[in-house]
Amino acid sequence: MLISIIIPVIRPKKAKRCVEAIKINSGIYRSLYEIITEEDTERIGAPKMIKKMTDACTGDMVCFLGDDTIPHPGFLKYALEAMATLPDGWGMVGFDDNIRLGGQVKAAAHWLCDRRLLPLLEGAFFHTEYRHCYCDNELCARTSEMGKYVFCKKAYIYHDHVIADSKNDDPDYRRVYSHDWMAHDIILFKQRRRNNWVTPN
Repeated sequence: MLISIIIPVIRPKKAKRCVEAIKINSGIYRSLYEIITEEDTERIGAPKMIKKMTDACTGDMVCFLGDDTIPHPGFLKYALEAMATLPDGWGMVGFDDNIRLGGQVKAAAHWLCDRRLLPLLEGAFFHTEYRHCYCDNELCARTSEMGKYVFCKKAYIYHDHVIADSKNDDPDYRRVYSHDWMAHDIILFKQRRRNNWVTPN
């Protein structure tokens, strides 16, 4: 078993902090996981970066962490224990990252997924028509409908997350949480959910 931990990077200093925390806090042998970072130099966004990195990595499981996260002690150990409780022992484990997704209290933006989910999700964990938001809502909702989702409170991930507002001058946050991008993604999510996770023509 190999876990590929993928970290799309737009903030290199924070990504380095995340990588250091993984090595200290995974809770499993270093031989059981690889860490893959790639800078999003073209600013194609998280969904497309995660698809690109998933296609390139070799792990039986894929773990997604944002570059602005700090995983806490034992996070992968606890996630694997939670994974084992799912039917047939595989699916999706949502990390406790203090994010509330559309009222889904136990949903998660960061996760550990078995690669066997990909054919059931049209080949991508985050649907790539999303610009940034609501792709995580869709993933949690779809895997829950399959009976392949478990939330693991013990797999705690501190998310250094700031929604763009008038006081936040980070250009990347302001872009991905802009009114236009948010409106696009919430409309897409509602359309796809009504249409059984297929984008209407």
